[in-house]
Amino acid sequence: MSGGMTMVDRRAGLLQALRTVLSALIGVRHRRMHDEDSAGLRPIQVIVAGVVVVAVFVMAIIAFVQLVAIK
Repeated sequence: MSGGMTMVDRRAGLLQALRTVLSALIGVRHRRMHDEDSAGLRPIQVIVAGVVVVAVFVMAIIAFVQLVAIK
């Protein structure tokens, strides 16, 4: 990395946390990408992103079931 920052000094953003959670949900991940993303992630970021992803997933299932049940 440039500017003298190491991977540990770098803070991961919301998109990196979401990408990490989604790839864990699907179950596919390259080792290099995992190492890059997890270096800057804090546990609270992963927990919040996981709760958001699961909530959206559950709401999508409920909406799909209601849509199918109407017909």
